[in-house]
Amino acid sequence: MKVEVTKTYRRVVRMHMENGVLKVVAHWLLSEKKLRQIITENFEWINTHKADGKAVEVTAQSDVLPKRHVETKNESMSREGSILGEIYDGFKTVIFGDIVKICAGTGTKTYLDEDVLYIPQKSFASRELRLKSIKAYLKKIASAYVSNEIANFGSDISLCPSKIEFRDNDDFWVKCSLASQRILCFDYRIVQLPQKLRRYVIAHAFAHFAHPLHDDDFWNFISNALPRYKDYAKELERYRVLKEI
Repeated sequence: MKVEVTKTYRRVVRMHMENGVLKVVAHWLLSEKKLRQIITENFEWINTHKADGKAVEVTAQSDVLPKRHVETKNESMSREGSILGEIYDGFKTVIFGDIVKICAGTGTKTYLDEDVLYIPQKSFASRELRLKSIKAYLKKIASAYVSNEIANFGSDISLCPSKIEFRDNDDFWVKCSLASQRILCFDYRIVQLPQKLRRYVIAHAFAHFAHPLHDDDFWNFISNALPRYKDYAKELERYRVLKEI
């Protein structure tokens, strides 16, 4: 049985079957050993629901999920896990696919200098204020830089949106509910993605102008713009955790 695991900051373990694949959403600090144990314990449920697509929430409480990582001599998290913790606490973030460090600046403005994002000293005092400053900066540069990428993509295919917005879209990187009016609403965290993944999300948005459903014509449009779109779609899942911070 093939198993695909998506890490999340939410304190849950959920699983469902999809086309013969067990899709698992699990807290990012849950060990592989514990996850295998959970799957084994729910093997009967998995066999019973192989084709119906129903989901089960295995646990949402602290018995299985660690509250916080404390590195000891007997335990060491992966480098990726450590970085995620710093991002979650607002000591690092991701911009254009690169990890940048968050430091307190001497002025009142937030600015990026190479691989360091400086935020005002008063905003550095707490996690809430750090994340608020980071969010504001991400929205600002999304509007400045990603808007140009969207316009360039539209020029390449002679199709331009009437309006571009950057918001918090929850589980979606882009919403095209008003595709007939060519209004695009991107999640502001698109600016955290590498260039190829930003282009994939942008292509996905433009495809909905002509193809409301995810049918063959829709994916043919995506394929013409990005032949490796399937690889990009899988890679994009790695960045979903950023939307939960």
